[in-house]
Amino acid sequence: MSAANFTETQTITGTLTSLPPAYTQTAHSPSANGYSNAFDDFFGVPITTESRHDRRASAESLPPYPLAESLPTYSRWNNEEPATLAMYLFKFGFLLPLFWMLGVIILLSPLSAPDSTDLSSGWLGEKSDEERQFVVSEMRRVEVKWAKRCLWALSTLVILGVAVGLAIWAVLKSRL
Repeated sequence: MSAANFTETQTITGTLTSLPPAYTQTAHSPSANGYSNAFDDFFGVPITTESRHDRRASAESLPPYPLAESLPTYSRWNNEEPATLAMYLFKFGFLLPLFWMLGVIILLSPLSAPDSTDLSSGWLGEKSDEERQFVVSEMRRVEVKWAKRCLWALSTLVILGVAVGLAIWAVLKSRL
């Protein structure tokens, strides 16, 4: 807008409205390492020299450590399942479904521990009979779980195979 047009607008309206002051932003000072961060400057993050994370907690504010008698005891038993034959048969059954058939056979076979009188074999020789029976029962539980998965996978494969076979038979029969 030229000066002539501005004065004409002023005389026509009679009064000149005052414009709001221009928005200005104060410049950030460089950070402690001597340069400013362009990202922080763009988004207007103030530069501070102290953070609440810089303050260390005093020793008085920490809770007291519990006595040694009240500490929990942890067992060496972990929550991971033992690797079993049925688990591997299930996983490899996706490559060759014959493995799922072998996994189903595990459901029919009993899992028993080696003879406890013959400790020279070295199978859990340092454990008591109760601990060995626990290990056997846990192994059997995991074996049965994976063998059931083999059964479900094999059943699903057979049902899908029969459904696809019937669909193909119905399409071929309708064409004849």
